[in-house]
Amino acid sequence: MSETLYSVTISKDGDKILCLSHKLETCTTCSVDWAPLNSLAISLKSLNGDTPPPNAHNAPRNAQVSRLREEGNKHFKKNEYAEAVRYYTMAVELSWSRPLWEPMAFQFVREELAPVLSNRAAAYTGLKLYVEALVDADIVTKLRKDWSKGWFRKGKALIGMKRLDEAVAAFEEGLEYEPDSEELRKAIAEVDKTAGKNE
Repeated sequence: MSETLYSVTISKDGDKILCLSHKLETCTTCSVDWAPLNSLAISLKSLNGDTPPPNAHNAPRNAQVSRLREEGNKHFKKNEYAEAVRYYTMAVELSWSRPLWEPMAFQFVREELAPVLSNRAAAYTGLKLYVEALVDADIVTKLRKDWSKGWFRKGKALIGMKRLDEAVAAFEEGLEYEPDSEELRKAIAEVDKTAGKNE
């Protein structure tokens, strides 16, 4: 078994490993990416020497993510889309900041992020930021492929981008998972009506 040795240095603040030649955390020239290791080190240092308890998850974090999502929902209902995006983004960031060792961390992130990103996609659509809406909606369809709401949000973003055929395809994909969705059927009918007018 051969060993690969890397030339590294430590950042001035002492918190990160960097490539020696270029002083970068992620260096394509040296083909190294120290970001995951640095992230883990920062998480472990935040414990101040305490060992995380076995099989413990952070219930307050779950509650905080939910509160931020609900605050975003309040603003969304008032058509205050920019403020809604701000709260949804804080919820996303908090969810992503879960410690790497937390049991079922990915499961919590998946369950938290899908509805938050779906809501943020709707808020971006309200702001006519269709590319951002599409990015969020696409992530939702990857996190929870069988949830029709992600496909609905994706289709709405594509409509905003005038990509009607792709929008219909997204709505139809959602119908595969939820064949009785009136929301998706209405969306397809609206696209068909719009396309008919443009012919």
